[in-house]
Amino acid sequence: MMEKIPESVQKVLALYIDKCNQALPGLLEGLYLHGSLAIGAYIEGESDVDFVAVTSRKLTNKEAALLKDIHLNHAETCKHPQLDGIYAQSSNLAGEGYFYNEGTFGKAVHDIPVTWWLLKNKGITILGQAASELPINVTTENLTAYVRKNMNDYWATRISAMEQKQDQLINYPVKHIEAEMEWTVLGLLRQFYTLKEENIISKLAAGEYGLREFEPKWHGLIQEAINIRQGKPERSFITNEERVNTMIQFAKELIQFCNKNGLGAKTNHSKSEVQLEAFQTEHLEYLVGYELTESQLEFTSYPRDALKACEADKGRHPVVILKNGNPAGFFVLYQGEEIPCYTDNPNAILLRAYSISLRSQGQGIAGKSLELLPDYVGLNFPQVDEVVLAVNRRNEAAQRVYLRAGFEDSGKRVMGRMGEQFVYRLKVKGEKMP
Repeated sequence: MMEKIPESVQKVLALYIDKCNQALPGLLEGLYLHGSLAIGAYIEGESDVDFVAVTSRKLTNKEAALLKDIHLNHAETCKHPQLDGIYAQSSNLAGEGYFYNEGTFGKAVHDIPVTWWLLKNKGITILGQAASELPINVTTENLTAYVRKNMNDYWATRISAMEQKQDQLINYPVKHIEAEMEWTVLGLLRQFYTLKEENIISKLAAGEYGLREFEPKWHGLIQEAINIRQGKPERSFITNEERVNTMIQFAKELIQFCNKNGLGAKTNHSKSEVQLEAFQTEHLEYLVGYELTESQLEFTSYPRDALKACEADKGRHPVVILKNGNPAGFFVLYQGEEIPCYTDNPNAILLRAYSISLRSQGQGIAGKSLELLPDYVGLNFPQVDEVVLAVNRRNEAAQRVYLRAGFEDSGKRVMGRMGEQFVYRLKVKGEKMP
């Protein structure tokens, strides 16, 4: 695969791999490229090299310090291209691990769907098994849900702030306004493409797509953003006032269009996939006849009982797990006065009454539903940044399912109706699309 990427990138990667192998023998199990190289948008002398390094073991503090030195030394000796990437342990790719980005070396949970979707579908393999064969649990629905949330959080907030200081913006230097125009117009068009086509393309390609998809009144704005990106001198606007006003109006209308038409709210996948949906009255007939074993009822409750509690408490939000379009499981997301019993985080939400119906068990539905949980919470409860739950210390099967889904033991213990319970937590993050 090395012969298909620019020679300058090949040299940088060869040097990086050599340094890693010398300082940390046996650490690199796989090395993969995503970002601009994976979508054919790499620009020599400008683009960075985005990578995912799969490690054979958990890094010690000493090994992390050696990696940091490798990156900092590279940044000093080689200005282009720079290496930006994450280190993921093969046993838990989306778990917490180290990263290096624009001079910063740190630790974070690698749970951004854009990265994993791009790696799974378009990643370039440098070392190890093929990127498409990695155990990456990400769907196109995860991707579009993440992008839709980002559009309504990051971008909507950014545009609102620009609108509030519009009079100040028009007095900024032209080069600053042009930089903002390129970032905003092409960035939003890139997200629009992802929501509509369920794919990822470069900013320039998104600009060309926008010229085809949007009415002529926006073509001048889009073309100017493309010209700025390409370093071309041609401009459509004469004044900053025109640029700023048109850019803000375009951004607002694009976001409104996506929301009005439900782009990214649901993808057109087969109903054979597991989905999460807020409880509807049409689900009631199935949930009333829902079956669980006696041993399961030690640790959870029937949906019909949980629904009665939801009717009396508006802080309880019932959610149905669908398979083949039919109810297969159930849980409740709770926000209320009991939260402090489980966590000190005021932005947390409590998962309770979770179960999979008897006839739907053994099909992997539990794991899939929990995989979808962060995106569901992010879209429906944007202020929430953490999900917590309590699992009985004797319920080892449930503990395994939750831990595999990315939950971690918070160390806190509470007493439930059947004895001591472990409090697990799962971070829910909303970061901007690269």
